[in-house]
Amino acid sequence: MMKLALLAVAGVAGCASAQVVFDSVWNNGFYTPFNSTTPSTVRYGDSGWLGGPGSAPMQLDRIVLGMVVYNGGSTPVAAGTTNVRVTFNDGDPSGFVFGPGTTLRTVNIGAVPLPALDAGSFSSFALEVPLSAVSTSGNFNNVGWSLSVNSFNYGGSMGFACSDANAMTAGFYTSNASFYNGSSWSLFSFGSNPVTGIAQFQATIYKIPAPGAMGLMGLALVASRRRRA
Repeated sequence: MMKLALLAVAGVAGCASAQVVFDSVWNNGFYTPFNSTTPSTVRYGDSGWLGGPGSAPMQLDRIVLGMVVYNGGSTPVAAGTTNVRVTFNDGDPSGFVFGPGTTLRTVNIGAVPLPALDAGSFSSFALEVPLSAVSTSGNFNNVGWSLSVNSFNYGGSMGFACSDANAMTAGFYTSNASFYNGSSWSLFSFGSNPVTGIAQFQATIYKIPAPGAMGLMGLALVASRRRRA
């Protein structure tokens, strides 16, 4: 049985007029590698493209990550918490996929609540991370992100909702996810199938509209109000 929970980071309201530039639906199961034995040095990441050749640089508002917790045991697990460290990068965090992997922003989120689960059940939640107008480099606007955990006080496992090659509604996926074992990076996928075998973690990225675009939106709103008057 699936249980659904929603996590919004306290104090993160986001830009009301922010526009989606990367998005995928959850349609390819889940991958939950984090548990109480995972070292804080271990990281899992992914990446994507926000544009194509010649695209202008973007200022980004936030990224919302699709997360999942799972109880693979035979008895229920109680509610718990974990601290999460999220990095946002210029290209894949590994540096192996479209970009050097340079960290653009790091966000620490403490005491993320993880729900109680019956045996064999899972639950999804959204982890919203502010990007504070981080700028992309233009052109393909390749970006990446990675997560690590510490103080994982929970009897289940935690990880990512996954998307396949047909799941994108904005932006472009990369076929491989990335793994940092504490000393070096590597890439991995979920098999050879060209659709379901890709390792794409579900995420939505929002950009801040350019000032000119925001001005046009304001003018359109004023004109609309005047017509109604």
